[in-house]
Amino acid sequence: MALEDRNSLPDEPCVYLAIDKDNSVLYVGMSDNLRQKWKSHPKLEALSRLEGVKISYIRTEAELLRKLENALIKVFKPPLNLTEAPKKGIAALREKIGLTQKQLGDLVGVDTSTIRNWEYGKGSETFAKVARLCKVLECDIEDLFEEEAV
Repeated sequence: MALEDRNSLPDEPCVYLAIDKDNSVLYVGMSDNLRQKWKSHPKLEALSRLEGVKISYIRTEAELLRKLENALIKVFKPPLNLTEAPKKGIAALREKIGLTQKQLGDLVGVDTSTIRNWEYGKGSETFAKVARLCKVLECDIEDLFEEEAV
């Protein structure tokens, strides 16, 4: 169901997934009362800024909540389940100049989910290789490309 419809969630034990418009799992959680949990969810503000977020849930016995939640986190590795957002690298640089992930994605020409993945280290091996290439060649990144490509 759409994030905006969260008041219609069941008031019973559930494990839930917050899913973006591209069907990527952003967050996995659990609650004894799902509707109550989403009245003041700690990730609500962050998720509300994203377009097309949905909440999917699985009703389960209360004693199975933790086990199911942990299994789903292991499978999906959702970025918002990290205990703390990265404070260095792309996220810190983006926040320093006051851009959202969407704004940065639009400027760079990639999807918001790509920016999010970069901020959480997915694909960072490419950045590390380019940095090493620049160090070995004793150049700036701009020197690697023709002017039109940058």
